[in-house]
Amino acid sequence: MKFVKHTLIFLSTGIFLILFINYLLMPTYINQRSMIAIPNLEGLSVIEAESITKSEGIQVIVADTIFTNDINPGIILEQFPAAGKEVKVGRAIKIKITQLNQKILVPELLGKTLRSSEIELDQIGISVDSVYYSYSPNYPKGIVSWQSPAPLDSVRKGFGVRLEVSTGLAPNDFVTVPDLQGIFYSEAIKKIDEIGLKEGSVQFVNQDKFLPNTVLNQNPKEGTKVSQDSPINLIISK
Repeated sequence: MKFVKHTLIFLSTGIFLILFINYLLMPTYINQRSMIAIPNLEGLSVIEAESITKSEGIQVIVADTIFTNDINPGIILEQFPAAGKEVKVGRAIKIKITQLNQKILVPELLGKTLRSSEIELDQIGISVDSVYYSYSPNYPKGIVSWQSPAPLDSVRKGFGVRLEVSTGLAPNDFVTVPDLQGIFYSEAIKKIDEIGLKEGSVQFVNQDKFLPNTVLNQNPKEGTKVSQDSPINLIISK
């Protein structure tokens, strides 16, 4: 009987020790071995940082770039997590590095719409800083009439360009009537509208020599100076 009792005590003690080691001591030991202090990478190049972290089982990820000409490219300015913090092996360190400030040539935007100018600038890394609107005798409404910096000037990436967009002619400005003869009716109306004139009387006549909806005649004639919002009368082929 005593033998059985001693055997049960022995087994119970053994089971307790196994559970204690398995669930308390081992996890603590493993966790201690799987934790590592983050090294200080700031001021190092990416190559130098990777040579340090590779042996420690830590991955380096470039999360952001700062454009500058004051520091050599590829130098680490910031890191996360910070140096000295304990993390698990395999954790990634996000870094912010330097890159040379690129110089970009400003494109020619005069004569283009504001939207197309914004798209073109965005594609090369330049933004629109501000937009002004003013009358212009040289550019139709909605078209870029002035820009700063000027075309082909060099700016850094991320620089903001200022644009002026035409609102059309001033109320008292005169308009030169364009040549509308020989073009289609729809195109003529578009030209008339763009320069601040309006459609006047329209007469449709039979004319076999021209395609239907072709402008045969106009009044006033091409080159005439008229005030804004003046009507242009058209004769159109059927």
